[in-house]
Amino acid sequence: ADIVLLPEMTISLEKVLQHILELMQSKAHCVVVVAEGCGDTLLESSGEVDGGGNKKLADVGPWLRDKIVERFKQVKLPLTVKYID
Repeated sequence: ADIVLLPEMTISLEKVLQHILELMQSKAHCVVVVAEGCGDTLLESSGEVDGGGNKKLADVGPWLRDKIVERFKQVKLPLTVKYID
């Protein structure tokens, strides 16, 4: 993977998006892995819990995918995203 995002990290969305742009321009592909727990780092969670009492995490994968697609549209660069959940 080119970028791995973990909930234990301080994550700057702007830096992540800029690095993805740089990688795409230099090598024409980029693999991003984002841990489920990053939903609490990058997004506000609802505070809900599941049946087992575990905190429900915000769905960060689709959110991050949309942010990446949005950035590439802004800078008018082509992009194909393959999203695996």
